[in-house]
Amino acid sequence: MTAEKLSVSLESETVARARRAAERDGIPLSRWLDRAARKVADLEEGRAALEEHFAEHGEPRPEAMARARAEMDRTGVGRPAPPEDLRANDAALAYLDRLAEVDRPEFVEPPESWMKRDDT
Repeated sequence: MTAEKLSVSLESETVARARRAAERDGIPLSRWLDRAARKVADLEEGRAALEEHFAEHGEPRPEAMARARAEMDRTGVGRPAPPEDLRANDAALAYLDRLAEVDRPEFVEPPESWMKRDDT
């Protein structure tokens, strides 16, 4: 991955919160900011693509929307995840971010919680 250095100005509270989050994730602040910016950029690009699609093809019909909502309800898409799942997901992403920063991933230890097995 190619990195580009730049200078940005952020509110002091934003910087403090981002530093705490990066520290909790065990990654450098720049990596955490990159990840946060990617998430927002992905959402914005998705929103723009949807608007373009609707402009070209029109809005979905009400019955198609109803089917989509029913399928989302059936599968749980859009429901809040339990806090323990969010913590596990964050730990997994932080671990993968650390793997990307080293030449020899076998030297990065996985989180201790990953080592526990339910069958022991």
